[in-house]
Amino acid sequence: MAFRKQPPSKLDLFKDITRVLRRMGKVNKSQNIFRTTNATFLKANRRNPDDFNKPGRITSVQYMPDLHIYIDTSGSISEENYQEAVMMLIRIAKKLNINLYFNSFSHFLSQEVMLRTENKSTAQIWKEFRKIPKVSGGTEYTQIWRYINASRVRQRRLSLMVTDFDWLPPSTRQDHPKNLYYAPCSAMDWSFMVDLAKRYADSMQHIDPSIRQRLLGMVV
Repeated sequence: MAFRKQPPSKLDLFKDITRVLRRMGKVNKSQNIFRTTNATFLKANRRNPDDFNKPGRITSVQYMPDLHIYIDTSGSISEENYQEAVMMLIRIAKKLNINLYFNSFSHFLSQEVMLRTENKSTAQIWKEFRKIPKVSGGTEYTQIWRYINASRVRQRRLSLMVTDFDWLPPSTRQDHPKNLYYAPCSAMDWSFMVDLAKRYADSMQHIDPSIRQRLLGMVV
């Protein structure tokens, strides 16, 4: 799989995230509610209940997997990188019209927070993000792997790590979460990030040989 020559657009990432969500399928319950409305003659028309020639409307509710975001806030990620990543995710969440689970991470992992983005403006959501403390320090991915694997609820979510890929995995075999994907910090130098992503993908072959397929917005 070849890497992109240019950074992905918001639409590119939205398409990739939507594709993964659809592949994961429906779940029994989540914050990611998908409503569909169809015409049916089994229900009376609300405006003309006595007219049997006019169909009524029925709304069905289905649940897609929740979206859980882990944003890299280690020392290599600038405030500009962080803000750009957050704004990108806010726009995607608004397009999907869903709430988000969120952690920041370095070699520490922040407390999990659920951000209610549904039916809120971008400014309101950004204000909520700014209230969440950011951890700082080095970079460590395996803590997130363990955190996801420790909970069946988290395992069923689509987990998305937003990072610059400046990390190398341990040489020993590790249990990589099934539904964990990665996305780039879009404000950084693209050629440099591609080099780091290639290094990460190559070093992950003993843990997940198909890791390149998990790099959303990176490969074509």
